[in-house]
Amino acid sequence: MAAPRCIRPFFGPARRVKARQIINARPCSQTFSRSKSSKANEDDERDLSPTDTRNVGDVHAEIESGSMSLEERLEDMGLDPVEYKRLSKSQKEAEKRFAAWEPKDRAEAEKKWKELQNSPDHLTLLHMYKRAGVEPIKLAKERNIQLPGGEKAPLDPKTQQALDALRTPINVQAVHLRPLRRTAEYGVPVCDLQLRTYSIRNLLLFADFAVRAAYYMGLPARGPVPLPRIVERWTVPRSNFIFKKSQENFERITMRRLIQIQDGHPDTVKAWLAFLQKHQYHGVGMKANIWEYESLESATRAGYEIKEGDYKRRREGPMLEKVNEILKAKGYKEAMKGYKSPAELRP
Repeated sequence: MAAPRCIRPFFGPARRVKARQIINARPCSQTFSRSKSSKANEDDERDLSPTDTRNVGDVHAEIESGSMSLEERLEDMGLDPVEYKRLSKSQKEAEKRFAAWEPKDRAEAEKKWKELQNSPDHLTLLHMYKRAGVEPIKLAKERNIQLPGGEKAPLDPKTQQALDALRTPINVQAVHLRPLRRTAEYGVPVCDLQLRTYSIRNLLLFADFAVRAAYYMGLPARGPVPLPRIVERWTVPRSNFIFKKSQENFERITMRRLIQIQDGHPDTVKAWLAFLQKHQYHGVGMKANIWEYESLESATRAGYEIKEGDYKRRREGPMLEKVNEILKAKGYKEAMKGYKSPAELRP
């Protein structure tokens, strides 16, 4: 009988034995309510070779009587005895390992299930390689293959020595420490910066940033000093008309910090505020009060008419005179000859 179409590829190497009494048997792929077609019978008859005319009963009788050995039976079926023994031995070992691994009770089954859940999938593949006698990690190291997520290759001694000799800059080390501060000589306040926000994390981060920026710009800073919180509450009716008693309450808390700059030059303070405004953190508002102090000589400037180009009586007079001297120099004019500024200059 020819093998059914659903399993015919698995019995390709084996010879088909013709069974006269069950030649009209129904294949497994057909339902019980459907009979085999005449075309399928013709295909089965065509597949059978004329030499395979032994009955199934004769084959079973030879096997049970022991007149045919295992090698003879395999050769009669067209199979390699050596390959069959190797596969049979492998299957028995696999069944033995599975029987030893199979849990005996419920507790052992739950334990094994937890172990499977906690172990990554790639470990199973590594175990399969190890059972086959292959060490993938060792083989990769021998072939200088970089393993994903593995250890980095060590540097040569000269490079490692040069890296160890390098010192981390002080400003980078200071990031992990408290902000550095400068001591005020007179303690005269020149600026009060108030930070406000609804998120305390953003406020603490930006206050620390402002104090560090003041240190590197040479400004003595005090703070951040916590200020009282501003609590605002609202009561809003959920609906109108007769649902006046159904109301909803809202609350908003504003947290504040105060940073005071002392003994700082007004121009440096303005540059510090401009730097903070440029790098302002989201969710943090700023309000600054600046005080400028003049010398007693400013009283003599009252009623003095300032002409255009006269910077002697201004505080930044020496700097403006130096800038005017550079702009009127002959070398500057030759260097800027033919240059057109992209910015629009307004009178």
